[in-house]
Amino acid sequence: MALWKITEKGPEELSQTKLKQEKMLEEDLEVWIEKKPLILGEPLLVIGRQVMIPEMRDRLDLLAVDPQGNAVVIELKRGKLKEPVDMQALRYASYISKWSFEDFENQARNYFGKVGDTNFNFNETFETFCAEAGVDEPPDLNADQRIIIVGSEVKEKLGSVALWLREHSIDIKIIEVEVFKEGENLIMLPQVIIPLPVGRFATMGKPAGGGTKPWVVNGREWHLEKRCSPQTRKMFEALDDIIRDNFEVDGPRWDQKFYVAYRLNNYNWIAVETRPNSLVLLILVAPGKFKKSEIARTLQIEEFDEEGTIADKMGLPSSVNVGKRTESTERIILRLKEDFDVSNEAFIEFLRQAYKAFPK
Repeated sequence: MALWKITEKGPEELSQTKLKQEKMLEEDLEVWIEKKPLILGEPLLVIGRQVMIPEMRDRLDLLAVDPQGNAVVIELKRGKLKEPVDMQALRYASYISKWSFEDFENQARNYFGKVGDTNFNFNETFETFCAEAGVDEPPDLNADQRIIIVGSEVKEKLGSVALWLREHSIDIKIIEVEVFKEGENLIMLPQVIIPLPVGRFATMGKPAGGGTKPWVVNGREWHLEKRCSPQTRKMFEALDDIIRDNFEVDGPRWDQKFYVAYRLNNYNWIAVETRPNSLVLLILVAPGKFKKSEIARTLQIEEFDEEGTIADKMGLPSSVNVGKRTESTERIILRLKEDFDVSNEAFIEFLRQAYKAFPK
């Protein structure tokens, strides 16, 4: 696609060029994205460049995390995108999937040049990044892995493979980079090729639903079968019965990617984040109605410490926190692990009190 510059004389087409033609290296593209990850069209926190993967005796180009806590493997190619870059990226993602929080913390410490700095706190860095991206409650880290492949031209075989992977719930994104020249300046135009509303590679095989979001098409299946484990699915189904049997709410609403909502007066009263090892309940209440310590004692769960590291938080049993949301609302955050009994009377009575405390 041509790029046009509007001048007093009218539109002028900019000449298209190639990174290779401009004597630019793959390393240059890497530096640009490292400095401005938004080039890829989304907020990303880069925590590694040329990250060594010992199992492969090779290095991945860039490693990042997104505001949903997913690890993001970014592979860059100056020239045409073709196999085996897809298999290479999949292998990287498979190894990264085994990383613990401490692995990410150590990687970030090395990347930010903080080795030996006792004041470096990756937890704070990640939470600040999430807050700036509009995520109030930082998610668990490395719950899933994503792949972004960037290059100048997608070959049909790679496009077909990427569509097939997306159809099978592998989050892969392909970005084509076009380069234009104006005088001595280069202008870069990144375009997301996969996913697209219309499949470019449909003739190479069955496309992956045309970029359809599965949580919109069938949210119940998405949350109960894709995001929940068998144990947390049973918990959610029991919780759903309790909410619908005891309270007049609009829900469940299944059409969000990360949570199921129960609404009151057009506001989410309870949003239930579905996860493989827990359910996280975000409950909207009027300020001053609940104390964290009292909820913890009533439900026989732990108090959630905001000052703790993410590693500490991930290791907690069922826990509770209460935080200010706005001047007129607070939010109770319940992290309920698989062994928590949502059918116990103390929990149901707590929900009744939370229902009465919904902001008017």
